[in-house]
Amino acid sequence: MSRLRLPLVPRWLRLAGVVAVASTILYYSVFTPPGSGVIRTGPLGVFPYGTWLHGLAYAGLAVTLAYAFQDSPWRDRTVLGVVFLLAVGYGGSIELLQSTLDARTADFGDLLTNAVGAAVAAVCWRVLTRRVRFYRMRRVGEIEAPVQ
Repeated sequence: MSRLRLPLVPRWLRLAGVVAVASTILYYSVFTPPGSGVIRTGPLGVFPYGTWLHGLAYAGLAVTLAYAFQDSPWRDRTVLGVVFLLAVGYGGSIELLQSTLDARTADFGDLLTNAVGAAVAAVCWRVLTRRVRFYRMRRVGEIEAPVQ
């Protein structure tokens, strides 16, 4: 069975994606998030809307970080550990920032949800990379040898 081939865009573009996701999380963590006060529960009515937002946001951050470090010389487990710690550390910093704001509050439950979202994304990334072959892409249409 052949592996699925996915492009590995230049590192600067991957890091720009990480900055974009992290900036979006910061913005909505400091200001009122979308749907505040309107939507009470998330999909399937199992968890509150805010819990879904936290989990998805930090899963997205973990995936963009993992993609940014895909061609790292580190072992896969090391990369995923660093990705998890960076995502959770970022979430912790934002919770500390929220504790200084009048309109926001810090919550350990949010930090735990951030960690679960990042962990699930890291595990999913590990499974994905076992079935995918990344190839370098410097410019549109230019392909180099596979990475790995």
